[in-house]
Amino acid sequence: MKNKLFFATLISYLGIYITMPVLSAISTKAHMLPNQIGIMISLGAFAMLIFAPIWGKLSDKWGRKTVIVTGLLGMAIGFVFYTIFFKLAISSEKAVNFLIYGLMLVRFIMGMFMTTAPTAANAYMADISTVENRAKDMASLGAATGLAMVLGPIIGGLLSSSGNLFNPFYVTSIMLAVFGILLIFWLPKGNKSNSSENLSQKNTVKTNKKFFTVSLFGWLLVGCSIMFIVVGLQLLTSLYIKDVLVQTVAQSAKTASLLFVVQGVMLMLTQVVQINILNWHAKKMMLVGVPILVAGLLLLTAQSSFALIIVSYVLIGIGAGLGISSLSAGASLTVSQEHQGSVAGAVAMTQGIAGIVSPLFGTSLFQINIRLPFYVFALFCCFSYIVFIFLTKTKKEQHS
Repeated sequence: MKNKLFFATLISYLGIYITMPVLSAISTKAHMLPNQIGIMISLGAFAMLIFAPIWGKLSDKWGRKTVIVTGLLGMAIGFVFYTIFFKLAISSEKAVNFLIYGLMLVRFIMGMFMTTAPTAANAYMADISTVENRAKDMASLGAATGLAMVLGPIIGGLLSSSGNLFNPFYVTSIMLAVFGILLIFWLPKGNKSNSSENLSQKNTVKTNKKFFTVSLFGWLLVGCSIMFIVVGLQLLTSLYIKDVLVQTVAQSAKTASLLFVVQGVMLMLTQVVQINILNWHAKKMMLVGVPILVAGLLLLTAQSSFALIIVSYVLIGIGAGLGISSLSAGASLTVSQEHQGSVAGAVAMTQGIAGIVSPLFGTSLFQINIRLPFYVFALFCCFSYIVFIFLTKTKKEQHS
């Protein structure tokens, strides 16, 4: 069962990352202006922010399987319409407002489904995991995210190397649809596995029945600061590399792609080490991960050596790997079993918030000083880290 949840998460995120290498190029061919492309991406993130908690609650009500399958099939259909609108826009000789707004609307609708499968998969994993293994099992889903970050751009680049920018969209639509249908038969019927009822009775930590607590707020705040850095780097890296290493736009794009692969590989390897060797509890992962993440971010701003920039992304990948995994596990342990879907949705909200705020805030600061956004992100992360320690220190450690 856990392997199936791993693949559900992997396929869902691959649906996002496979098309990333060609999205800007294909949007430009569709006569979209840079600010329109930014609005389109932000609308998708805004939809993720709004609907992540809704899908979490629906997974509590309808069942995890139903929501996972709905998310994958919803994304598949969304990519079909995305492709249609892009083709119509590219075939026109000039920008057509109807098609531009249509692309924005489709991206928003796709955003509704982007966090659906991962949210329900996290809740499902919490259902079938013991308290002692919660951090390790959640790390496996984090490894799926890291693997998607590595494989997605590579697959997308290979598919588009033939010159057809639509190939990543075709493959993504088919992949999501096929795995969505397969999971109808692979996942057990119902909200939880047969053994989860016993697991919840034996292992669920006794917590306040209220969903939102100060401890949960601490986890979400520090998680949000981590996602600010991860999302912000996706947008700012190529711009920063271009200025620091004095590269052309094309060269900086290739360098940024390499750095993202390094970051993704380290994120994934960190999850593997956590699962098979460290097996740390959630809070320890966060306590260790955030300082490593901040150290990598500050090293990035302090050096113009390419070798040390790679080292900084290694540290960022390690810190983000520990932090992202611990966020899902730690947040799930602050609530009772009936709220696992809701808390998974709340965790997914951090990605939506970062997707909206980080690009807008980061680019504005970048125009003032190219290092300023990294300093601000690091400062916010340190502040969140202190708040996290304060809000969780009075809670009994929820691990064996």
